Amino acid sequence: MRLSGEKNMIEFILEVQLSSKKTELDKLFIQKPGIELHLNGNDYEFIAWGDPINDPGFKEKLSKNLTPEFIVNNLHGHYYYILLDKSSGSLLAGNSLFSILPLYYFRNNDKILISDNALRIGKYLDLNDISKRFILETILFNYPLFNDSIFESIKLLPANSYIICSGSNSDILKHTEIQNHFSATPKPWKKSTGEIRDVFISSVCKYLPDKHYVHALTGGFDGRTLVSVAIYFNKVFSCYSFGSKNSKDTRIALQLAEKAGIPFINFELEDSYIKNDNLPCGKEFIINSSGTATFARSHYLHSAKRLSSDFQHIITGNFGSEIFRAAHIAGAVISSNLYALFDSESSDEGIRKIEGSREFQCLNTSNFKLQFESLKEDILHLPCYDNALSGLTKNQRFYVFVFEEIFRKYFGAEMVNQFRYVKNRTPFLDIEFLKAIFKTELAGIHSDFFEHNPFKRYKGQVLYANIIKSTYPGFGKMLTDKGYRPDDLINSFGKLNIAKGYLKKVIRKSSPDFDPYAVSKAWEYNKDFWLKIPISGDLFDLTVIKYTPREILFKILSLSYISDFIPQRR
Repeated sequence: MRLSGEKNMIEFILEVQLSSKKTELDKLFIQKPGIELHLNGNDYEFIAWGDPINDPGFKEKLSKNLTPEFIVNNLHGHYYYILLDKSSGSLLAGNSLFSILPLYYFRNNDKILISDNALRIGKYLDLNDISKRFILETILFNYPLFNDSIFESIKLLPANSYIICSGSNSDILKHTEIQNHFSATPKPWKKSTGEIRDVFISSVCKYLPDKHYVHALTGGFDGRTLVSVAIYFNKVFSCYSFGSKNSKDTRIALQLAEKAGIPFINFELEDSYIKNDNLPCGKEFIINSSGTATFARSHYLHSAKRLSSDFQHIITGNFGSEIFRAAHIAGAVISSNLYALFDSESSDEGIRKIEGSREFQCLNTSNFKLQFESLKEDILHLPCYDNALSGLTKNQRFYVFVFEEIFRKYFGAEMVNQFRYVKNRTPFLDIEFLKAIFKTELAGIHSDFFEHNPFKRYKGQVLYANIIKSTYPGFGKMLTDKGYRPDDLINSFGKLNIAKGYLKKVIRKSSPDFDPYAVSKAWEYNKDFWLKIPISGDLFDLTVIKYTPREILFKILSLSYISDFIPQRR
């Protein structure tokens, strides 16, 4: 039942017969993952896998709080879980807060199958019902906007939700509304920095393993901040980065590591990677993400595989920038069509913009009429048009989508790939830290929608500088990839350096051949393989594809690859 990969930390299929009497949870697995936590009490049985981080008192507290709300707020990290309430006979299945590791399910009147991967369920059930709605959304928005999978009959569990099975009944319920933690009257950011700095430093500690592990480090703020805290707590670790020879990220990361005397691993994305590793990692990346991502992100899987021979855990700065600073650029994470929906005054205006997009023109639209009509109906329920969220600002409505969808749809694709080899811990997503920062102006939710002004945006980086100053001040004096130092954010003369860095960035735009992750070079080397993949004329307008931008072509080819990968479709 293996699809790809060498380890089996999170790969699983679990089957629940709805009318049967519940037995031991172990016996429900058709394919069993590497179980990390198994608790058996008088009234319950609980299993978690992936990377659950629990404190010594978790077992005792769980026996008194058999709810998903308690689990996801007290068991940290990224994981899957199942909970059997022996008293009521009900069974709960879900994933950790924000649902970063995806949970797919198939449900009929008799049973529910759940898995980490839609293709795993599809293979088990011999499915070939490719979802046009999934194709439509992935082309338009870079990932499925809602909860469809590559198969019509398999769905993705909604964010912050769980499946409950009781007798012959099953349901999907939501356990957390992230907007309930947003404050309508946030504390001024200048008065909050010290308090939030201390909360963050305290919260990070539980994510740092006692055994030798490795930190992702780049030229930005997120990795530098986490490494500073790790030094403060005297942890034993190495650092790693990946990029081409001229990558600013790897150059600055090496300088930081040398400054602190930390072992540094550089994954150079040059000839050997391009010729030997990019293609197999790219194909596997598509499969492991259930078709939600393209082969252009294979370097994340490549580094995870390499690191797994020496480490069990990596610590990354994922989600940090999105939490601290307001989003302001459309691109791979926030597609131009998604931005159009949230920036429009009405859904009709947003949909008109989508219909005029290059992505929409690549589709054989005559075969997507029903799917597009259903998509338009669902768009009305996005946070930007949801009257139930009328009390939130435009930016806060967008951030509800960021936390519930972008985090798991974009970053989750990377992390579910990495988790097959090494466990990725992301301290910026700690719930206690989020609850604290949401009450202050330091959080990106309290900025204006797509704020571009650097002097308004810079408060989103002040917290980084204060954390670094309190934990490892030497990093505060070293340049970032933005052209200024963390210390520039907290001294009286620093704004001049920030302005200079911003102007240099505007004047010196990236050259056309700038290729830090070797995406262009790898494409040139491997395009003969990708271009031989059959592209369906029923799904795509083959006359338009010839002239489509490369980033759209990558999506078309990746979706065509996964469709061709399904044995029953060949």
